Amino acid sequence: MKNKTLYTTAAFSVIIAAVALNVTMPDTADAQDTTTAVGLVDTSAAVQAAHWSDNVTITIDADANTFRFESNGMPSHGFAEKYLIPTDPSDQPFADKPTEFFNVEESATYFKETPVDTTITTLPAYTEEVTETSLGRIGVAITGAQIFNDYENFERTVVAQDDQVIHDHVAFLDECNGHTLVSGTDYHYHGIPVCITDTLDEADEHSVMIGVLEDGFPVYGNHGQGGAIITNDDLDACSGHVDVTPEFPDGIYHYHLTADEAPYMIDCYHGEVEVAANMGGGGPDFAAIAEELGVEEAALRDALGDTMPPDFDAAAQSLGIDSDALRIAMPGPGQ
Repeated sequence: MKNKTLYTTAAFSVIIAAVALNVTMPDTADAQDTTTAVGLVDTSAAVQAAHWSDNVTITIDADANTFRFESNGMPSHGFAEKYLIPTDPSDQPFADKPTEFFNVEESATYFKETPVDTTITTLPAYTEEVTETSLGRIGVAITGAQIFNDYENFERTVVAQDDQVIHDHVAFLDECNGHTLVSGTDYHYHGIPVCITDTLDEADEHSVMIGVLEDGFPVYGNHGQGGAIITNDDLDACSGHVDVTPEFPDGIYHYHLTADEAPYMIDCYHGEVEVAANMGGGGPDFAAIAEELGVEEAALRDALGDTMPPDFDAAAQSLGIDSDALRIAMPGPGQ
């Protein structure tokens, strides 16, 4: 993969002095119960050196301590030839649905470029209070595609990987653990993107950075130090921990995608993040939903609030509409 990186400050050096990291390292078995103090770590050098694909442009702003990610939204590794697309994305789960419930679409004609343009901090700040990830983009991958969380619905009851379905050798999720929304847009991952990790990871070594979450902390596959397989038992509730990585030899808080059991992805951010960023690509079209329900968009957003999943009963009551109608109008985005 070729890295295309721009700098908005000419004097900015590629080699950045490491910011002090104050870490109390937990025993692996106690990782979920240990409070870890983390200082700020500048991720600019690692972001600049990452294996970004040719369809990605990274612009580092040294003055603002951010980087801008731009891509066409299409993964550099390509697609399966055909995918199962649910005819009714609100009728979940999908795993028990018969063949006729799905349309079989050819990716060459059905998939659409979905430009992604997001700005992420290069000084991620660890917080004790976590923020739940929501449907839609929660991070970006080095292939140019988006990273989503596990779920297909707001209630977090349907996990995409566990809802996998295959009919006549055509699958809902491809071999890279990715697919698009039902509209053919917003290609994204719901699991370890093995098309990346199988190419970049070396045996007996820690996984390389495969992306960055919206809070600025890096994301890795499921290999830890010495190539040991990382499971959820090794991580905190947000699927993260503090340790050294190939890009951060002094250590950093970072996330791991796992393969043992749900959550396979990231349930929450342990870094400062704006709630608005959580919606990301593929989030609800509030304007269209408000029009369908006959309410104002601002009123709909206020009623739903920032809590995930939303309290649909309370929101419907405040809007003066039926709660079932609200749930139907706001299904998971067909992830």
